[in-house]
Amino acid sequence: MLQSIYNSIKELQTETRIESRRARVTTKRLQGTVRKVAKSCTEIEAKLSSIDERIGAVEKDVDDLKQLSTTRDDQLKDVMWKLEDFENRQRRNNLRFLGIAKGLEGSDIRAHD
Repeated sequence: MLQSIYNSIKELQTETRIESRRARVTTKRLQGTVRKVAKSCTEIEAKLSSIDERIGAVEKDVDDLKQLSTTRDDQLKDVMWKLEDFENRQRRNNLRFLGIAKGLEGSDIRAHD
């Protein structure tokens, strides 16, 4: 009976050593995986930081372009107003002679001097 207990204890010790080795191997594999995941997370954080900076720069550029567009729109309206005013002033200086047929002067205007 004691021999049977002793053999059972030896078997359990052997099984425990085997399971302990397996657990160590599994733990080392898990630690390696955790390191890889941590490295990937660090790389992702760096990329996200870079992306955030680039997005910030693009947003600033868009705001600048919106402001420039507004300025250009105002300038265009001002130029259009000036052009219309100029055209209207030019029309005021056109002389109209009533009762004289068009084309009467011919091709040489000086001939009528």
